Amino acid sequence: MDAHSTAVAIIDMELDFDEDEHGHRSAASEEVGQGEDVRALVRRLQASHVWIRQQVAHLQRRLVTLQLDRQRRFYEGRERLQRLLRNLQGRYGRDWGL
Repeated sequence: MDAHSTAVAIIDMELDFDEDEHGHRSAASEEVGQGEDVRALVRRLQASHVWIRQQVAHLQRRLVTLQLDRQRRFYEGRERLQRLLRNLQGRYGRDWGL
């Protein structure tokens, strides 16, 4: 997820509910408090959207970190087993193959 694209989209989406494209006040915005309620709702939704994207990015980073840690432990375990097998091969003069 690209947090930058969200921030740019929020900046680009400065909604003006008070005026139409010709600069005239709309009838909906003249209703008592409705324009402010819609504006506040849009701001809350934008803030929630940004928060959700941040949380998803955080969880994705955490998931990748956990997967890399698991892979590292696997490789370390494999190396220990190969070392043990080499020691046993040397001790008993056998070749079991790796």
